[in-house]
Amino acid sequence: MKIAVLADPHIGSTNPVFVPNWEKVVADVNARSDIDLVVVLGDLTLLGSEEPQDLLFGRTALDALTPPRLVLPGNHDVGDIARTSHQPCNGERLARWQEHYGASHWHSDRLSGWRLIGLNSQLIGTGLAEEDAQWQALEDALATCGSRRPVLFTHMPLFLNDWDETDRPAWALMTAGRNRLRQLIRDYNIVAVVTGHMHRTVQLDIPETRLIWCAASSFLTYDQSMPEQPGAALLGLTILTLTDTEIGVEFVELADLMVSRIEDFNGTIYRSPPKD
Repeated sequence: MKIAVLADPHIGSTNPVFVPNWEKVVADVNARSDIDLVVVLGDLTLLGSEEPQDLLFGRTALDALTPPRLVLPGNHDVGDIARTSHQPCNGERLARWQEHYGASHWHSDRLSGWRLIGLNSQLIGTGLAEEDAQWQALEDALATCGSRRPVLFTHMPLFLNDWDETDRPAWALMTAGRNRLRQLIRDYNIVAVVTGHMHRTVQLDIPETRLIWCAASSFLTYDQSMPEQPGAALLGLTILTLTDTEIGVEFVELADLMVSRIEDFNGTIYRSPPKD
């Protein structure tokens, strides 16, 4: 069984600069005969958190995918974890997402022997009522796995370098939510945590689980503009192969994508978060 993970497309209705890359990735997925499911791992839109028409644009763009799909939001879709952000995740933004895409967190038993669990990372650490509901849904999904092996999908990574690092809510989950997830990962033997957001690829086995950072289809970044982090720059998509007990990872670089680095747009596309 194979899952194609499409991360950080950043497609927009008013600024379509990354739409051709999205269309090429979709064409690649549709041309494959072995893809059972597509997971869109957040930041589908460029400005959906601020321009509702981008959410509609992104929803319509999903119809080009042939395989069934599951979709999660990212910060560009529903806003930021930080309460001091100019675009905090809130009830209004979440309602707009749900109008077009349905629930912002889910679980699926579509693939035999596995339970796929999608979390809205932008809720974790907000203190919103929706965060409490998501924690309860996650714990219920894990407690009822039975013999299915759980895999967690979410937009933002648990951390950039280690569990105990300083909180940087623009880049990774904050300490309280990270530690709560760490305990659940241990308690329920979550096989892997699959994330996007950093526009880099990583496969890292740690004592608790396997961390997989997925390839973006939109743009890359310069190392000096980003906080210290692991991984490699690659533009394309990620293929997960699920056997009876394991998850294999293939990072697929698509040679015909437009290669760009967000810094070269000089802030004309969106407001970049601070490095630290």
